[in-house]
Amino acid sequence: MSSVSILTKLQRNAATLLQRSQLHQVQRRTYRSYQPVHDATITPDLFDDNRPSRISKVHSSDLARRGPRGGLIHSLVLFRARGRAILPVKSERRAPGANFTHPMLTYVQITSVPTADTPGASVLLHFDDRRYAFGRIAEGTQRVFTQRKIGMAKLDELFISGPVNWSSTGGLLGMILTIADVLAGQKGVAEQLEPKKKKKSARLSSTPSLKIYGADNITHMIATARKFIFRKGLPLRLHEIQHEPGKAENPERKPDFEDANVKVWYVSLLPEGTKPHGRKRSHDDMESGDDAELERIEGKKLVKSVVDNMFDSDWDLDAMVETTLHKVQLPATIFVKENGQLKKYDGPMPADNADCPDIPVLIRTPWPAVRVNELPRTTPSKQSISYIVKGQPRRGKFNVEAAKSLGVEKTDFKLLTAGKTVKGKDGIDVTPEMCVDPAIEGHGFAFIDLPDITYVEAFLARPEWENLTVMNTIDAIYWNLGRGVLQDERIQKFMADRQTKNHRVFSPDASPNIISMESPISQMLKMHKIDPDRFPLLVYDNEPQFSSPGSPFEVARVGAKLQLAPQIELKNDEIVPLTNSKDQRHDIPSAVIKIAEKARARLVDQSFIDSIEASEADIPNRDTEIIPLGTGSSLPSKYRNVSATLVRVPGLGSYLFDAGESTLGQLRRMYGFAKTDEILADLKAIWISHLHADHHLGTASIIKAWNDVTASFSPPPRLLVASHVNMLEWLREYADVEDYGYSRLVLAAIRGPGRPESVQEPFILSPNLAAETGLVRIDAARVDHCHGALACVFTFASSLRIAYSGDCRPSRTFAEIGKDATLLIHESTLDDELQGDALAKKHCTMSEALSVARNMRARRVLLTHFSQRYPKIPNKLELGGGEDRVKDQVALLAFDQMCVKLGDFKRAELFLPALRELLDLSDGKDD
Repeated sequence: MSSVSILTKLQRNAATLLQRSQLHQVQRRTYRSYQPVHDATITPDLFDDNRPSRISKVHSSDLARRGPRGGLIHSLVLFRARGRAILPVKSERRAPGANFTHPMLTYVQITSVPTADTPGASVLLHFDDRRYAFGRIAEGTQRVFTQRKIGMAKLDELFISGPVNWSSTGGLLGMILTIADVLAGQKGVAEQLEPKKKKKSARLSSTPSLKIYGADNITHMIATARKFIFRKGLPLRLHEIQHEPGKAENPERKPDFEDANVKVWYVSLLPEGTKPHGRKRSHDDMESGDDAELERIEGKKLVKSVVDNMFDSDWDLDAMVETTLHKVQLPATIFVKENGQLKKYDGPMPADNADCPDIPVLIRTPWPAVRVNELPRTTPSKQSISYIVKGQPRRGKFNVEAAKSLGVEKTDFKLLTAGKTVKGKDGIDVTPEMCVDPAIEGHGFAFIDLPDITYVEAFLARPEWENLTVMNTIDAIYWNLGRGVLQDERIQKFMADRQTKNHRVFSPDASPNIISMESPISQMLKMHKIDPDRFPLLVYDNEPQFSSPGSPFEVARVGAKLQLAPQIELKNDEIVPLTNSKDQRHDIPSAVIKIAEKARARLVDQSFIDSIEASEADIPNRDTEIIPLGTGSSLPSKYRNVSATLVRVPGLGSYLFDAGESTLGQLRRMYGFAKTDEILADLKAIWISHLHADHHLGTASIIKAWNDVTASFSPPPRLLVASHVNMLEWLREYADVEDYGYSRLVLAAIRGPGRPESVQEPFILSPNLAAETGLVRIDAARVDHCHGALACVFTFASSLRIAYSGDCRPSRTFAEIGKDATLLIHESTLDDELQGDALAKKHCTMSEALSVARNMRARRVLLTHFSQRYPKIPNKLELGGGEDRVKDQVALLAFDQMCVKLGDFKRAELFLPALRELLDLSDGKDD
């Protein structure tokens, strides 16, 4: 080979490696650096740059007309969804059976089981080219995927089981965002690498989409998130499964979903005494007097169009609309045209001067979905969905000798395997049946979801279980059972009558509260050995709850796998091992132990104890506990969950600052179910700083759990929720999907000027509410992060003052309203070396956060909300000096599920060197 040929080959190999590396970097960056693109509560002021804009006239987006009886029927004229070359549901990408000749490795694997921090049950069906999720996408599911290193790039079919409520869909919104960002990152790399001359139609045909299947209200649930979720270029296709039991009577029943890999049958169940929530009917089916049904259908159309425009509109940041000054809804960035050029308007406003002229102005258009101020009403549905899943048939073995004996040319073998007739010796017709064994029927599983015993009768009455066409190659049944269902004799008999099936049970009656995410527990066990007072042992249990010798089922375990092709095989080699706190893997290096021992010696030094007592004598409520439940930014990672901090003030109550996804799970993992119920019974207030998903997607489950615990109290207590008005509106709209306790909430909408750095009107509690909550007032300031972002200060009757930043750039206004705070909890997203990223993403570096603490004169400081790739603990937390420095100001770094008392900050500070050494030595070993 010539030197030129060798060089060319090396260049091609290098280019291939570079492409793979770029794609890998995008995937890692997308997983670990998720940031919502924009806050969908946007009013145009969020985009206040002066880039050139395309000016266009747009129609009003939200129209209303009168129904036959005068009721409002909403219709929508929104930005059109962009054209996509997307095939119908039953022919995704390739026709059914397109893999007929390819015996791909196919298996179904258990991905999550019911535990304290992973309440949902789910399995993942794996093909070489695609992944399908079945079960409940509950809070914590995404974090489990990260722990298990399950990629989401090929996951584009989600089949959600059970009824639509937060227990089945609490992790769905976060997972949608992550999948959207992963696919967008891959698409960006692909577009950079593809040849420039590639046809546009080819690009359109490869546009990814995400398909979600579930019970009634799944579309409505997602539409409630329109004010805080927005993505372009990912068509989200939702299919609400109708309750049509008559279809199951057909012995030749066709699958409800089918593609190149699988066939899926839907099993819709209603509990005893429940009527269907409403069946799908066309306009032609309507009688002229059926106004309520017509209005329901129109409402469904509106909700669907909202979701379409949340994920696949042609909205453009630079599109602008003409209006007049007096019609502009503030806050908004306003432009005027001078000499053909756009200029930001900074003149008088109607609110400041009633005589200001009503001049023509331009504003940026908000994205389309957010223009729907209120969704049509719906009601909670009890419909529960289960699934029967089978692989497509595979071609039988090709008999080479038979083909040769019939005189078939080798070049025609492929035609025979493709199902075509060819010519043999003497011109005879040779058909595939003469040389190919019969097709191998695809194997599969059923995923059954019975929330309680009222569903059992409807389940047993379904004809699918006796239909051999559907069930003959079903090798496993996965049972997601609510409390009391597993012990039901009818369910036990059903399993016993089908002992040839492999029965795996997910149930709080059987599933132990195991550790399903081993990386954070290992780190926590090591930290416990360093500082047991601040890092308590987490609660877990490895013993199954249900024991019945000879029972026909096994308790489901994460990682258990059933291979479906090329051959049937149960595989347990990837089952997650049970946690053993005495395992040597959790030991800490001797160098770390020596540093920790020095800290412990200092703890018992009497002079140190006396100095603490003297310096902290004026700090109120020193027994207040601060419990970070999530200290990471953007999306859940193995070691850090998303934002949430619980503050417990003995004698007054518990207070939650932000509630990202899995906040309840973190609490239950830390304290166990019984102790968590005690904490929830004492919960007085929740503060949500802004509407980015990583700060509030755990709110509904916290309120639901609080409601369940306190509903029987006499009198039933109320719960204060304070936030931006858009958050409170989401709570109201979601209450139509699930009765989670909304009627018992006291809602405090923090109002005031919409400009960053502006002080809001304080929320002064009434005497009755102050007595209920222990709070006197809530002060707030707008901060520079996203639309509606707020920092707050909680003031208690005891003079305890807690300041919480949420996400923001450094704020002098926040420092002012929090002057002399007892405790400051401040975001510290980025390392000081990433100052540019902090400016771009509107977050703080550590030094900036500490400067706010210094300006505020906060006595105790807890830094949190770290980038998920935060490097290490800095050698020293530099609080600085100057006349504003408080003499005994102490700053700590937050870790998930640590617990530090207000009066123990100086004690905890002693262990920072040992923790720093531990993390330095273990950095990257678990990745």
